[in-house]
Amino acid sequence: MSRWEIEGLIEYGIILVDKTDRTNEEKIKLIGNLYAIQQQFDCSFTNFRVMPILLKSGYTRTIDYKEHPDYKGNESYFEKLLEKDDIEFIYRDIKEEWSETNKMVAYLDRDTRKIYIDYGSPLRKAEGALEVMNVYDLGIYLIREAHKRQDKGLVYDWTAFLLHIGPHWLDKKMPVEELINSHFEEIKRIWSLYDYSDYEPISESLAIHTNPSEEEAEYVDMIIGMGGLKGNLLKWFLSR
Repeated sequence: MSRWEIEGLIEYGIILVDKTDRTNEEKIKLIGNLYAIQQQFDCSFTNFRVMPILLKSGYTRTIDYKEHPDYKGNESYFEKLLEKDDIEFIYRDIKEEWSETNKMVAYLDRDTRKIYIDYGSPLRKAEGALEVMNVYDLGIYLIREAHKRQDKGLVYDWTAFLLHIGPHWLDKKMPVEELINSHFEEIKRIWSLYDYSDYEPISESLAIHTNPSEEEAEYVDMIIGMGGLKGNLLKWFLSR
């Protein structure tokens, strides 16, 4: 089943990035890192939800389908793509199916008859590779920007993501104090400025149980009892 809550988190994160005063070059990096997170989960292809933003920033560029470097000599392949009902993915080797060594490099939309190429694609290799950010550096940036706009929903959702899921990106032996000092003291301070009594989390996986039901309390106790970076971080965050 598609992780729709991650899709929503990334989608609204991109909308937030669009509202910032960053340069397009900086926005491309931020958007690329958001999609890098989404790719770690079982998610649907969601680019067209925010395509105007992707095109405006330059994260995505389009070419006529006949301008694809492999079009000449493979005209029938591309013409057949236009007969399909949905978005069609184009792989590095157009004659082979997807594999770990033959991933998507572009996608074609039948209605526009254009090929869409995202930043980082081999078809845009002259622009360089994506500089991968620490997930907590990305998250705290988005929380700060959401706070500037008094968007308590995004403050909540990204805090929950970094609290529950973020530790998977880190060394499990990392002292929790290090993460608290570098990121979470500020995150908790911002998060605590809002009243969430009327806020419904995007999903149970992104819920912060400050007043848990009996069942929720058992789950929280289980996570805390497991210790480690995630358990210790949650214990610290829920302490008053």
